[in-house]
Amino acid sequence: MIVPLQNLQYSTPVSYSTSRSVMSFSRGEALDDSLAALQQQDENLSDDDNAQPDLDGEEAIAVDQEDPLLLAIDDLEGRVVSALDEVKLHPGVRTSAETNVHEELGTLLRPVLEVAAHTGPSIARTYYRGVGSDGVDSAADDVYERTVSDLVLPVLLEMAQSDMIPAKRASSLEFFRHLWQEWHKAGSWLDSTTSGSGTGPHGAGGSSGGGTTVPRHLLKRRKDKRLAREGELLRYWVQASIACTLPGVFTSENAESATASRGIIAASASLRPSLKHIVQRIKDADDRGANRLYAPVMKMVEGVLKKLFLSQQGEAVLSACIKFLEIVILCCSRKPQEAAARRRGQNVSFH
Repeated sequence: MIVPLQNLQYSTPVSYSTSRSVMSFSRGEALDDSLAALQQQDENLSDDDNAQPDLDGEEAIAVDQEDPLLLAIDDLEGRVVSALDEVKLHPGVRTSAETNVHEELGTLLRPVLEVAAHTGPSIARTYYRGVGSDGVDSAADDVYERTVSDLVLPVLLEMAQSDMIPAKRASSLEFFRHLWQEWHKAGSWLDSTTSGSGTGPHGAGGSSGGGTTVPRHLLKRRKDKRLAREGELLRYWVQASIACTLPGVFTSENAESATASRGIIAASASLRPSLKHIVQRIKDADDRGANRLYAPVMKMVEGVLKKLFLSQQGEAVLSACIKFLEIVILCCSRKPQEAAARRRGQNVSFH
């Protein structure tokens, strides 16, 4: 039986008007939320196109309280890294007819030397935290560790050990010698020109400390720090000399001979201060500190003597080895001053 279409009835009538109203209501609510979010962003923005967005209270306090010492250390690190990058990019041959390659590399390393020897201690004295001597000591430790101990010394040692350009190895060895000299000037890490509380990185240098009283335990700690920094520089210097005296570094005989002679000259320059440091460590009953430098020094001496007696070397290398052997004998003799005077032909009276 066929039922006419007009007689069919639906049990649940569908209301299209109700569905359309619900959809229009949800769309309107979402639009209102979007407009409210845009208005909030407009309120947070300044009329100035170049203005920075407003910061929360804690972030603003953190920006205002940025440590000037850390900012200064970051600046020093940037200057050192920039100078070292220029050295790395140098071709290893002179770029000007007026200078040689060693002078050019020395000029590029001059900013590194200034930061590691003078600018760093000056920054520590200027931007130290806290009040009194403890603040200066803490700032000096931070500057030294970040700019010297963790950056300058390792990078220069790596250059002396692995760089394939002989001139750059020679410039790194020369850098250690200049750094040793600069560190002993007024206001630097191993200041030997002043005394009292104004010595080293803790004072301006050139004065006796201005009458400032420093506790005895703090003076003891400064002495230990000074000795530790001296030993660290000497270890890096000796290790760099050892790397340049090892055989088989270059395939070219001329490059091998030039690097070896520079390494032996550096060994001769570092031997006497290294032995003095070892003696001081032994006097202080610090066997561990003495052994940390004694082992590489003995390895350095062994390498130079092997080049002198057990291998065929050029005239430049042999002359450097003989000079090194002379320094070893003078350092190990009982009266080196009298031996030196006797070598120069002077009359020496023994008592």
